[in-house]
Amino acid sequence: MQSSKNLRIITLSPAATDTVFALGAGENLAGCVLQPRPKDPVYAALEKTGTAAEPDMDKITSLRPDMAIVSPGANRKEDIESLASSGVEVILLDGESVAQALRSIKDLGIVLNKRTEAEKLTTKIEYGISTVGESVSSAGVIRTAFFTSSCPYAVAAGRSLAGELLSVNKLENIYRDIDKAEAEIDLSTLKLLDPQLILLPDYPRALTDADAFEMGKYTEHALTVFVPGEMFVPGAGMASIGEFYGRMNEKMRRFTDDNLADRDKPTYF
Repeated sequence: MQSSKNLRIITLSPAATDTVFALGAGENLAGCVLQPRPKDPVYAALEKTGTAAEPDMDKITSLRPDMAIVSPGANRKEDIESLASSGVEVILLDGESVAQALRSIKDLGIVLNKRTEAEKLTTKIEYGISTVGESVSSAGVIRTAFFTSSCPYAVAAGRSLAGELLSVNKLENIYRDIDKAEAEIDLSTLKLLDPQLILLPDYPRALTDADAFEMGKYTEHALTVFVPGEMFVPGAGMASIGEFYGRMNEKMRRFTDDNLADRDKPTYF
């Protein structure tokens, strides 16, 4: 592999782009996909290569990248394989647990010769997660469903990073007994499992008000909350999970089971 200083990198997911910036390797970016909440001002000047779900492969090829950093949860398998077959070095930013996600960030730090920066980032993530656990040590458990996509509807299941992060905050994943990272479900199961909280991320596959309305047909006591999805996937966004849960808990945990039923409109955090 050539010197990391001269690498031309493209990122195929917002999480990958944010992580490259967080590691101090933004100068190597030749292009990136569009993202909803850019974290670095340099993003505006970068060549855009479509979206994570539909990357512009011709544009990517024209940028002559040496390396592509991809997120399997956000990118299609065929796009990843296409890049690999074209001779581009493909690096995965992945993980179904906190430990795996941190390892993936550290591995990326090694590839980019940013070991110190990766260590600082993962330490920040670990600290943020630990503060969440401390802050809810005496709090009650809230039954929660974390949806990952619609058409068909799918949820974070028992072997997922999102599920582990929920658990840290005493948000009990009602689909935790499914031995997968992600599982397709019938919305009618919501009636049986009776969640108190439904979380709808906007990334990597956005859920909408229409989805919230549809789920409302199957729940009686659920508060529906839209959340920024980048904090629940492997990458630099995980560093904000402590701050996010802190803000969320200030509002969410004030509600009792009874008045959760009165929350008929989605909330945004």
